Amino acid sequence: MAGFAIRKVFLHLMRPEGAAGRRTWPRFTAMVATSALGSFNENFFKEAAMLVAIEAGKGYLQGYGTMVFTLPFILFAAPAGWLADRFPKGRVIIGVKLFEVFAMSLGAWGLYTGNWTLMFIMASLMATQSVISSPAMNGTIPELFPPERVTKANAIMTVLVLSAILAGVAGAGFALGWKGGLWSGAPHGRQLVMFIAIGTTVAGFLSSLGVPAFPPAYEGKAFPWQGPVDTLKALYTLTFDRLLAITVAVNVLAYTLGSLQLQVTNQMGLWQLHAGETVTGLMIVAELAGFGAGGFASSQLATGPRWHRVLWFATGFMAVSMGLVAAVPLLPATWRMRALFALFFAAGAGGGMLLVACKSFIQVRAAGATRGTVLAAVNFAIYSGILLSGPAANFLNAHILPTTSYGLLGAVSMLSSIAVFLLLGKR
Repeated sequence: MAGFAIRKVFLHLMRPEGAAGRRTWPRFTAMVATSALGSFNENFFKEAAMLVAIEAGKGYLQGYGTMVFTLPFILFAAPAGWLADRFPKGRVIIGVKLFEVFAMSLGAWGLYTGNWTLMFIMASLMATQSVISSPAMNGTIPELFPPERVTKANAIMTVLVLSAILAGVAGAGFALGWKGGLWSGAPHGRQLVMFIAIGTTVAGFLSSLGVPAFPPAYEGKAFPWQGPVDTLKALYTLTFDRLLAITVAVNVLAYTLGSLQLQVTNQMGLWQLHAGETVTGLMIVAELAGFGAGGFASSQLATGPRWHRVLWFATGFMAVSMGLVAAVPLLPATWRMRALFALFFAAGAGGGMLLVACKSFIQVRAAGATRGTVLAAVNFAIYSGILLSGPAANFLNAHILPTTSYGLLGAVSMLSSIAVFLLLGKR
């Protein structure tokens, strides 16, 4: 039912209206395909590497891997925003997707051979191309659609990309568990991961050729030589818009908790529950379904002058869902996995509602000439939170049970929901 509704909204959005409308459909399709393939691949490979590390008794590496992947978003946010404003965004995207083919090939060979140095180098290279392409891709939507369609376009793209992210995480467990193979050597699952990663990267580059390249938004923009200092200045200017500042803060919190949740889930599935790679991946599949449902619901609920009511409601919904995971060990053994899948679906629905609403508002609110800079600054804040989630996850996984960690995450989310309600509930 939800899939039919999403299809109906998508077809309405893409309905051709003259020559301009007929040109919009293939351009938007190319954008969605490029973004979704890239997001799938990054998370597919990263999750595969995390699972291999845990199985090898090197679970601590997933925290360090998260830090390596997020540092470029902090260091290179200012140049990424400058590129998105200074040059045609479509050309920027094509360039970084070509670079991704090289980076992913390097990392895939590292996973196949068990060379962790190559995998960490690949993670930093992939993060660099992501930090450059993100503001260019997200900044193209307001250039492609008229204002009244931007929010729905952004909602559809966000749902599909987030679904691709979770599909990549879930697919990693299935691929590693594969028993076939073309030749002897590394485990057969790693062979499959290597072929999927490289093939998806090439497909992403080909789809990027269809992304529209509009004229630069700010052709005379000066290069931000101060790097992160310029990004912090851009973030500071957002505080003058109270609603925008609160939305960015909630967005950052959601991504930080999501990163923590993923690392705790791997530990819970493989170590605490001994569920295996495939079942651990299926937990994320349940969350994937929830993200799709919640993202579509957000495109319908986050409308009108009181759209921001979705922020505290979705955060509270996530809080309850994650908090109840802590009680799962108290259930009879036959009900534990059923309860976990239901709670993962519910947590995904809350996350989908929240992230679609936040991203849509931030994207529409930013001024055209500095949209790339604003989006890059928001990425800087998001990945600063994700960077902190790495050592936090290592600490939690080393000292308390993963289900107890979920209880803590739920408590933090509930406090955030109450704070947002008090700040904006009666706005």
